[in-house]
Amino acid sequence: MLVGAAVLGIGSLGAVAQAATTPAPPVTSTATADITPGTITLSSAPSFQFGTVAASANDISYTSTSTSGILDIADAGTGTGYTVTVAASPFTATGGAALKNAQLLLDNKETDPIKADDVDNVSTPPTLVANLSLSSSPVTVVSAAAGSGVGAYTGTYGSTDASLKVPAGNIGGSYSSTLTWTLANAPA
Repeated sequence: MLVGAAVLGIGSLGAVAQAATTPAPPVTSTATADITPGTITLSSAPSFQFGTVAASANDISYTSTSTSGILDIADAGTGTGYTVTVAASPFTATGGAALKNAQLLLDNKETDPIKADDVDNVSTPPTLVANLSLSSSPVTVVSAAAGSGVGAYTGTYGSTDASLKVPAGNIGGSYSSTLTWTLANAPA
């Protein structure tokens, strides 16, 4: 009987009630980052080639046969917005002859004419103006409102996205125009 009581006593020792534990309060800390904005850059722009074409006795429009280069814009975290303009000098030949009243037109037919270089870019992309008539006065080709257009973007033109309208009465020759692409660090 004593053995039974001793066993019974040992068994009851394990059944001592334990107080409920309360979880320790959470510990907080911080992570900080001071991100210094960089600059906005325009590092490249496209050129358009029309190749060798036959002169015409009438008004004629030539379509570009190739495009080289891309429109490369990057805003390294400023968020101030920007515009890119383009102006075209008159078409002139090596000897100085001018292609009188010629008009250079850009008609961007690309499905996605300007896109972020990084697929996970969270900024609203800038806007590329698809149809432009170029002259010596700058016209806006890309614009980003304040808070948008942050990150690196590429604007592309297809091989046939430019046209050159030449009025009748011009003399044949090897003509060229200089396109001046200008970045203005100002919102659209």
